Amino acid sequence: MSRARLTRRHAMPLAALFTVAATALGLTACAPLARIPAAELPEGLSARVQQGRLDIEAHRLVVRIENDGDAPVTVERLEVDSPTLAPGMVRSEPFEVAPGDALQIRLPLSASECGDGSTPPDPEVTILLDVETEAGAASGEITADDPHGTLARVANSDCLAEAVERVAAIEMPEHLRTTGSGTEQRAFIDVEVVPAASAAGDADGSFVIDRVYGTTLLNAEGGVDWPLGTEVSADGAPVTIVLPVRPARCDAHAIADDKRGTILPFEIRTSDGREGRLDRSSGDTLKAELYAYYGERCALE
Repeated sequence: MSRARLTRRHAMPLAALFTVAATALGLTACAPLARIPAAELPEGLSARVQQGRLDIEAHRLVVRIENDGDAPVTVERLEVDSPTLAPGMVRSEPFEVAPGDALQIRLPLSASECGDGSTPPDPEVTILLDVETEAGAASGEITADDPHGTLARVANSDCLAEAVERVAAIEMPEHLRTTGSGTEQRAFIDVEVVPAASAAGDADGSFVIDRVYGTTLLNAEGGVDWPLGTEVSADGAPVTIVLPVRPARCDAHAIADDKRGTILPFEIRTSDGREGRLDRSSGDTLKAELYAYYGERCALE
């Protein structure tokens, strides 16, 4: 469960300000002004971070604020703070969370803090809040739950992408290459891998593409995934990876329900020690041609 901690910001009623001012006038010039304790966040507030499939593609974070207290809470300002994310994830548009209710706030993800890859930062995430309640204003921070390891996954994905881009660009084609027609049609996704040295002569490093995973919509012609073991060096020659593709299953509803079926996950290991899946999305033209191929190969048209 999330835990509320004592705030670093301070809020006090207007009457308290007058009291402090009046007291200060009666003190000698050398006497220090007493520090007023910060108001704590109301009981029952908790936070959780997560991502749905569409949030991953849109590169945004979902912050769920839950109010288990007895009174409504208006959040005037919300900020996400994590060692794995650059500062700047702030929502300043107020929203109210009723007692016993919860709201999901979506924020664009800031850049990940990658470091050198040897000692990844702690993915703990803190939610800083300025709130208004029936009792007045308060500010504080909550350590958010991250039950699915969202922050660690985001950091690993972003930092893997950064490490890969220093070596080479992995580019999906604009068009699908096909042969034949009808149910006998066959198709190929020609992925271009362009080493960074093609644009910058001082680039170095390497990575290995171990495999490309099949999706809910598309599989390899000879199985599910495409096992590769393709090594790419920053100072090497461009590489074309040919992926023979077939429908994962022939289902008339598959295209209508599709969300990530044309996004290919590449399993990659880099020479600086990073590894994981790197997604590459199909552009609008390629996506449309993949859908058309799916329909023709499955005789759905």
